[in-house]
Amino acid sequence: MSVTELTRAIRTTLEQDFDTVLVEGEISGLKHHGSGHLYFTLKDEGASLPSAMWKPQVGRLPAIPRDGDRVVVSGRISVYEPRGAYQLIANLIKPVGAGDLNARLEELRRKLSEEGLFDADRKKELPAYPFRVAVVTSRTGAVLHDIWHVLSRRAPHLEILLVPSPVQGAEAVPGIRAALEKIASLAGTADEPDVVILARGGGSLEDLWAFNEEAVVRAVSACPFPTISAVGHETDTTLCDFAADLRAPTPSAAAELVSEERNALLAALADYQNRAGGALLHLVDRRRERLELLADRPCLRRPEVAVERANQTLDLLFDRMERAFAVRRERAHAALALAAGRLDALSPLRVLSRGFAAVETTEGTLVVRAADLRSGDRVSLRFADGRVPARVGDT
Repeated sequence: MSVTELTRAIRTTLEQDFDTVLVEGEISGLKHHGSGHLYFTLKDEGASLPSAMWKPQVGRLPAIPRDGDRVVVSGRISVYEPRGAYQLIANLIKPVGAGDLNARLEELRRKLSEEGLFDADRKKELPAYPFRVAVVTSRTGAVLHDIWHVLSRRAPHLEILLVPSPVQGAEAVPGIRAALEKIASLAGTADEPDVVILARGGGSLEDLWAFNEEAVVRAVSACPFPTISAVGHETDTTLCDFAADLRAPTPSAAAELVSEERNALLAALADYQNRAGGALLHLVDRRRERLELLADRPCLRRPEVAVERANQTLDLLFDRMERAFAVRRERAHAALALAAGRLDALSPLRVLSRGFAAVETTEGTLVVRAADLRSGDRVSLRFADGRVPARVGDT
């Protein structure tokens, strides 16, 4: 028998013996092809079954199932001869309930959300013009090439710091966590990045599951630098998307978010330079106009005139001051002479000149009453032209 003959015989046997089956399992790797057909894998804990559903049957479904949905599929077993692989051709898909992975995902999402790991106030803003971008992804995948291609085209001045890690399989969780911890250790050093991109290409829920593990989600939340989650395609969502500071639909989109296009930057700089130069020239013109306006003023054209006028005014004020001082002095002299005349009229000496005498004690005290003297007291008689000593005799 040829390979084709044997394969057809197996297909005939399987199609006859399993022409109608009901299979329960969890959907994984669902792909809604552009032709309208559905391709997916039906699996449980022990095995997986490739499955397909043709466009006419897909059109009768109330809703397209999603990865992780637990369903009951009605159909038949057939063999895809070019690959020599058997598959389930589905006629009807009915949901049983959320799959185990979805249930775990929802439980962990609720737990971390209650702890506040997804709160908006924890989000850090991306720098406007980063210089160093740390990328956590597989060293050999196409994702790294896509990011590098975008950055080299848009912003060739950016430095890419690759911290490689497995992004699928048993080593993915410890690898991603170790990579993020290594980046966190660069804080405060000369090698610290301005922004971090956590990237992986698309895949099934199982392929992306490492980015739903609690250890990885916590490491993303604890990263001290602004972090972008670019895991899967636009329709894929992981818990790292909630924990990161920003989610990008694809790794290439993440590279665009952190890179301002070089030509746009150069154009903006040229515009700033032109505007600054124009503003400076305008300022110079205004200052020149102001200077010309001031130069036309008489005080600046002949400054000596203002000085001469000030000197003349000063002389005039000085003359006024001298005249005012002379008048004030004459008035003061007249007032003084008047006061002196009044004092002279009241002076005791004026009385003595008319023949009177004043009696004083030897201490110079004026005697105003006879009772203040006793017989034998020595006194001094003051006349207008001098003093004469005397003694009080018996009365």
